Amino acid sequence: MILAALLLAQAAAPACPTTPAALPAQLAGWRTSGDDLASGKAVTLDTWDPRTVRMLDVPLPQRPGRAANRAFRIKTSGTYGIALDQKGWIDLYRLRETTPIASTAHGHGPACSGIRKIVRFALTPGEYQVVVGGLDSPRAKLLLVSDAK
Repeated sequence: MILAALLLAQAAAPACPTTPAALPAQLAGWRTSGDDLASGKAVTLDTWDPRTVRMLDVPLPQRPGRAANRAFRIKTSGTYGIALDQKGWIDLYRLRETTPIASTAHGHGPACSGIRKIVRFALTPGEYQVVVGGLDSPRAKLLLVSDAK
């Protein structure tokens, strides 16, 4: 009986189309690779085991699993999101600080977009460090999303 219910639930889940759906303008960079989070393009990072790595000025995630980090610069005040392709914890810090910035919202990306979550922050001009923890994959894809209209 339980197996039948699981199979029915699995069959009812909508399949994603082979052609990806259009993304809103603020997420358009998700499908373009870049090296700099502030470029508006997605950045794919190698993840590492925080139990075996010690880095100066980078707070280590407290969640089990792999981690990734990247510094970036914000030039204009506003609300920005960090989009992630997998489950994980997104923490944001001013560069060389150890107190995380409080998030203002959490959400998901559009269905079938490959964006698992987006965490938003109110930021002012300056340098920041995103630290993502609790990852399962050897690589993580991130995008800095500007909510500016």
